[in-house]
Amino acid sequence: MRRLVVLGLLLGCMGTGRPAVRPSGRPTLVYVANQASGKVTVINPASDSIAATVDFTALGFSAHPKPHHIVVEPDGSYWYVSLVGDNAVVKLDRENHVVAKAETVTPGLLALDRTSDLLYSTRSMSAVNAPARIAVINRKTMTATEVEVLVSRPHGLAIAPDGKHAYVASLGTNQIAVYEAAREHVGIVEVPGGDTSQVMVQLAVSPDGKTLVATSQLTGRLLVFDLADPNQPKLVQRVNTGDWPWLVTFTPDGAEVWVPNQRSNDVTVVDARRWSVITTVKGEFAQPDGIAISGDGKQVFVANHNTDNVMTMGGINMAMPMPGMAAPGRLIVIDAKKRAVVGRVDTAPDGAGLGVAGGKP
Repeated sequence: MRRLVVLGLLLGCMGTGRPAVRPSGRPTLVYVANQASGKVTVINPASDSIAATVDFTALGFSAHPKPHHIVVEPDGSYWYVSLVGDNAVVKLDRENHVVAKAETVTPGLLALDRTSDLLYSTRSMSAVNAPARIAVINRKTMTATEVEVLVSRPHGLAIAPDGKHAYVASLGTNQIAVYEAAREHVGIVEVPGGDTSQVMVQLAVSPDGKTLVATSQLTGRLLVFDLADPNQPKLVQRVNTGDWPWLVTFTPDGAEVWVPNQRSNDVTVVDARRWSVITTVKGEFAQPDGIAISGDGKQVFVANHNTDNVMTMGGINMAMPMPGMAAPGRLIVIDAKKRAVVGRVDTAPDGAGLGVAGGKP
């Protein structure tokens, strides 16, 4: 295993490998949101090194901006981060300059519609009394429109590959809201789950648009929905994962689903055709959260909180460092084919969501 541990406050590239290069001639970069630190660590995965650390307080934001989730334009030209503490989604260029921001209350997860200029944002897990709305943002103008989705605590989010539907999961009830973009129409789908809320943390849609999956924290399962009728996701399978399955992504070919498990400190790999567990990747995970896969499907990136402290907010449990006691965050790099950890970079404290240019999600 190649391993280079670098503190998140360090700037500059220190690795020795030749960088992975996109067609633009620039290296592929991974952006890790460090929520408790108010920073984003920008990493060159080819050399396990830090390219930059973006401090949002130094950029004029509040003392506690709480960057939570990140998405990146496919060509890497711009990246977007939700700042829970500053009620804003911020757009930055490749040189990490702030371009614009959209105001929206306690933004949580983000998703790009790759068929249009739209960017979707839900609400943070920490927002117990969040409005039952999501933000639909024009990425060129960064103007936001609030859309009523009629479910409590909207958090989990996925966009269909054709951009026609957005799926939003509730943290408070066993419900998924289906937003039909063309008609600006919202429908509600009840998810079978008994008397206890399944706490669907995140959603993902397969590259062919035929399947929706959701991670269920309380039951430790991956829920699988058939999208034969995209307006009515139908629960067809449940797959056991590790403890507290968190964010989730399909591989670019749609053959597998990868799920980091926050409490069992591992990653479950699921066969997306047979809906069975292929393997569980173990290694140096420490309360994993965000996950993304490189565009070529060869590398999987997992952000880690690296804290044993658990906070409970509105019935939701989550890893969150104690103020002033945060250890460095941690990015783990996995070889997707070998299903083995091949790299680690320590970042600014508290690794949450992450994004990569051209990757999934």
